Amino acid sequence: MGATRMIVAVDLTVRLADKADFPRIIELGRKYLLEGPYKQQIADNPEHDERFIDWLYAQDAARIIVADINERVEGVFAFLVYPHYYGGALCASELIWCVDKDHRGRASMELLWAAEKLAYEMSAVYMQLTAPTREVGMLYEHIKGYSLVEVGYQAKLADRMRHASN
Repeated sequence: MGATRMIVAVDLTVRLADKADFPRIIELGRKYLLEGPYKQQIADNPEHDERFIDWLYAQDAARIIVADINERVEGVFAFLVYPHYYGGALCASELIWCVDKDHRGRASMELLWAAEKLAYEMSAVYMQLTAPTREVGMLYEHIKGYSLVEVGYQAKLADRMRHASN
């Protein structure tokens, strides 16, 4: 007899975040930070995370959206719309895109599509995504319309000052 295949119905809703979602958003972000590609780059600071989410939520030019799966927040996408420092076109810059490992795929894409739609409605001309690894960047390049613009690098300044004094 063949293996039994289970089909689990997933109730996925993408919506604007509200303040009641903040603890779960912070939990998801911290888990991603502690386990993902940023673990050696960014300090774990839950108090700051709370202040940042509060600040972002209060900005007219920002949106925080969540993916509810079976009535639990399993993903978040936050962006800020700003005039590009060179050409002035309005850009939506992704600040947070985090989906629980068990729910990546459809939930990730639904968040992106919803963010693109909201940004467009806010008059943004471009959506900018950050890629913490080359593999994530390659994923973006497979999404129609996205292409590499620049690569960012980060250094801890205290370490750089030690090198500069030698």
